[in-house]
Amino acid sequence: MDTKKQTAKAAPVPGQPVPIDFGRMYRFSPDEMCPEVRASAYANVSYITCTNRDVFIDFLEMPGVKKDGKMMIPATRIYLSHSAAQQLAEKLSEILEGSYQRGEMEFYEPGETTVPAKAKKSKRK
Repeated sequence: MDTKKQTAKAAPVPGQPVPIDFGRMYRFSPDEMCPEVRASAYANVSYITCTNRDVFIDFLEMPGVKKDGKMMIPATRIYLSHSAAQQLAEKLSEILEGSYQRGEMEFYEPGETTVPAKAKKSKRK
């Protein structure tokens, strides 16, 4: 005969708060990570805008299609924090240079690395 007490979780009572452990919800091991690509798009032109809060990149599929007398250009806008944009720029440069060195690219013009312009310090009153 088993003398150990079994502990059963009580079912939530309707209308009563239920504690949620967010730390436990987001705890996972690296082998459990798998990207889920929700959408994909082709882009042959991009515009990058940097604001004081973030960076956004518009990826465009040119030339587009004429509709109702206007040229409709499919676009996808991605917002990034400044640090995420910097990491993206560094990784893109590294990947492109590596592909170029291995002869895997049709065309590539390696550019000189430039130091980014520092933001002007503004005087606040």
